Amino acid sequence: MRLDVLLEGSPAYGVRYVRNGVVLFRRSGFEVEFNEMASEVVETLSDQCKVILLIKGRDCERLFLAPLKGKPKFG
Repeated sequence: MRLDVLLEGSPAYGVRYVRNGVVLFRRSGFEVEFNEMASEVVETLSDQCKVILLIKGRDCERLFLAPLKGKPKFG
C-alpha cells in the first residue's frame, strides 16, 4: 500500500488532515473493508509514519497517521 494512494480516500473511508497528521475515518457499512485496510496499513506503512488505530468493539473506526521524525509532512 502506498501512502499517496491511501490519502486519496475511497468509498470505504474519508480523509481529514489535522494539525499533526491525517485521520482516516470509516464510512458506514464498510467495516470489513476498513478493518482490512487498517491491517494492511499497519503492516506496510509503519516504517514511513506512526499509525494509531482507534478501535470500538472489534472494528477499527479511525486511523491516525503522523509523519515520523525527520520525514516530510503529509499534504
